[in-house]
Amino acid sequence: MRRRNLLAVLGVTAAGGAATAYRVSQRDSDENGGTGDDQNESDGNGDDESGSEESSDESADDEQADDLEERLEGSEGMLVFTYDDSPIEDYTLTYQVHKEYDVPGCVAACPGWMQDDGGGEYLSPDQLREMYDDGWGVMSHTYYHRALGEIELTETAQEGDDRIYVEANRHADIEEDPLVIFDDENRATATVAGGGSDSTGEYVELAEPLEETIDASGHVRYPEEFMQDILDDTDAQLEEWGLTVVGFVYTYTRYHGLIEDLVRDHYDAVANHRFGGGHNEIDGLDPTTMQRQYIETDRATEEEIEEFMQTAAEDDVLSIVGGHSQFETITEERLEYTIETALEHDLAIVTMEEALTELGHL
Repeated sequence: MRRRNLLAVLGVTAAGGAATAYRVSQRDSDENGGTGDDQNESDGNGDDESGSEESSDESADDEQADDLEERLEGSEGMLVFTYDDSPIEDYTLTYQVHKEYDVPGCVAACPGWMQDDGGGEYLSPDQLREMYDDGWGVMSHTYYHRALGEIELTETAQEGDDRIYVEANRHADIEEDPLVIFDDENRATATVAGGGSDSTGEYVELAEPLEETIDASGHVRYPEEFMQDILDDTDAQLEEWGLTVVGFVYTYTRYHGLIEDLVRDHYDAVANHRFGGGHNEIDGLDPTTMQRQYIETDRATEEEIEEFMQTAAEDDVLSIVGGHSQFETITEERLEYTIETALEHDLAIVTMEEALTELGHL
């Protein structure tokens, strides 16, 4: 039995505060005598069934709210765990460790990768739904992990060029994607044909030569409508799988330019708007500009995680941590240490949806 479960069973105090165990979301109430989808199917049909389903949904919502209130009672603050890219390790590693401590996390999912996966590298929709039904949150991480923020040019792109040099060639990932290349005076459209690097730097190959010269002070991004479609399609696919999407995580932390406004209009929260320490002040909080702290072993020492959790408990903040389950720098030991340290400081580990609900932003 893990330390936190033992504390909950004994009802003892950790780090000077009340120990409270996370109880799984009432979304899985059918396993505990509730009225989940499978049970509803066997209850008959007609108007009475519809009324019963509505009543059950309301009851589940009430119980979930009560559960959150119970977990927050006596806590010193709230902490959200976010994991990017929806790799299979979210299920085989991270989810299993979180279950041992009865605490949730959030998956920033790429449904396109999940859907197209033929080698078992990513979560299946059923696995993500299982995690969701067990109290986990789901966030958007774009459909195919495209970098939606604008990226700087590093060289002037001359009229007739079929290659643009950029600070990072993230837009070269998917051929035939549309691009907008612009500076303060000129604007050109293009189509991705590939990418690479040479002695000059990283570049994006274009399907056709440029029709305008764009100064080296310019940028490249996707067209506005294309980015809006990506956000819409990502949510639509996740919702088709029966998941509620609350919040967004930028890919490659590329948040610059027009996409900031599009994401702010589309989502209630962003976990990684800019680089920062992961402590988001509750007073005057704008959930679409929040920051997080990475917990991977190459980004934080145990001492730094201890300091992070201490500040999270002492200050009036919503704290967010993040990582990539598929990286070698996210180990079982690192996950256990991070969760245990949070609980020792009496932090309530919650989903993004639960945090926003508690703070009145949902």
